[in-house]
Amino acid sequence: MVQINQSQRRRKGTVGVMASRGMLRLHLPRELYSGKNTFLYIGLADTLENRAIAECKAKQIELDILTGIFDPNDLSKYKPVQPQKHSNLVQAKFGTTALTLQGLWDKYLSYKQGTLKPKSFHYLQTTLGRHIAKCPSDILQALEVREVLLEATTGDMTKRILTHLNAAVNWGIKHRLIILPVSPYKDMANDLPKYNWQNDPAPNGFVSEEKTLVLQAFESHRNKPGHCYGIYYPLVKFWLLTGCRPSEAIGLTWGNVALDCSYVLFNSSIQFIDGKAVESKGSKNNKHRKFPCNNELKEFLVSIKPKQFDSKELVFSSPTGEAINYSNFSQRAWHKIVVPITDKTREPGYKPTTPYSCRDTFISEQLAQGIPSAVIARWCDTSESIINSHYLDNKILEHLRPL
Repeated sequence: MVQINQSQRRRKGTVGVMASRGMLRLHLPRELYSGKNTFLYIGLADTLENRAIAECKAKQIELDILTGIFDPNDLSKYKPVQPQKHSNLVQAKFGTTALTLQGLWDKYLSYKQGTLKPKSFHYLQTTLGRHIAKCPSDILQALEVREVLLEATTGDMTKRILTHLNAAVNWGIKHRLIILPVSPYKDMANDLPKYNWQNDPAPNGFVSEEKTLVLQAFESHRNKPGHCYGIYYPLVKFWLLTGCRPSEAIGLTWGNVALDCSYVLFNSSIQFIDGKAVESKGSKNNKHRKFPCNNELKEFLVSIKPKQFDSKELVFSSPTGEAINYSNFSQRAWHKIVVPITDKTREPGYKPTTPYSCRDTFISEQLAQGIPSAVIARWCDTSESIINSHYLDNKILEHLRPL
C-alpha cells in the first residue's frame, strides 16, 4: 500500500484522497454534508498511478465546488465509468432503463418469497436489504460494493451479503434479466476470512453440575420481586431433554404430542417478526420428525399435560398464555437466571450461553453415552458431519471416564 503523510489536517473545502482496505476513496468536505463524513468510492486499488488519478478527481470536485456547480446529492459524474462494451449488457428485461443492483435484489426477493420461511425472508429484506440499499447501483461495480460493505459493517455480514448478491446475479443471468458471462460477485465471499463460527465451531453446552443448577434455578424462581421466571422451567427442561431448536419447542402444540406422551412430532416452529408471532411449517431444514420420548421425558410431559386441552394449544406459553418471545426470554429470563450460574462455574471471559446451549448439551450427552451420531442426527434434524465437527463438546466429555 502507498504510504502518504496525512498528519496535516485538510483545509476547509478540500477533497482528501485516502485508502481503506487497499482501495482508494475520496473524503468529501464535511461542511457540504451537515458535518458528516462522506466518502466517494472510486473503485481503484491504492497504487501510485491510481493515486494520481484520484488526485485529479479530487481537484475536479474542488473546482466544481468553487464554481458552484457541485451537487452534493449527485456524485454520478465523478464515479468510475465502465467500458462501453459492458454498459449495455446490464439492462432490464422490462422497459429501457438499466436494471440496478437494488432492482435486481427486489426482483430476486419477490421470486424467492414463496420458498423462504417468513423469518428468513424478513432477514433478507430488512437486515441485508438495508446494507444493499447503500451500495452502488451498478451491478458491475462488485469491488466498490465490497468496499462499501466492509466500511459499513462486519466482515461476517459482508461475506453473507456478497454470497446472497452472487446468488441474485446468477438468478438474473439464468432468467435473462441481465446478460453477463459470469457473475462479478463470484467467489468474492470466499476471499474473505471464514465466519467466526467456522473459526470457533465448538459447542457451548452445560456440564452436569451446571445443568442441574440451571434447572433448579428456574424451578425455584417463584414469588420473587419483579418478574417470576419459574413458569419457564418446563420449557428449559424440555430443551435439555430433547435437544430441539428453541423455536420448535415454543411452537409445539399438544396436538403434536402423542396421547400417551410416548413421542413428539416436530413439524413447525414459532418465531417473532416485527413483534408478531409467526408460525413456520417444517423444521429449519424443511423436515418433519418424530422424536421418541424416554421415560424421564414421558413422565415429565404427562405431569404438565392438561386434563382437557385443544390440539392447537401451546405446550409452553408465556405468563399471558401467548407464544413465548424467544428474544425477550433470552434477554430477560435467561440472562437473569443463567448468567449468575456460569459466572461462578466458568473462567473469566467465557463464551456466553444461550438457550441453544441446551441443544449442545443434549447432543453432546447422547454422544458421550454411545448413541450413534446418525441416530442423533435424525432426532435433532441435523447431519452426522455437523454433529462430529460442531456438537461434540469436550467440556462434557472430559468429565466422563471409560467404563
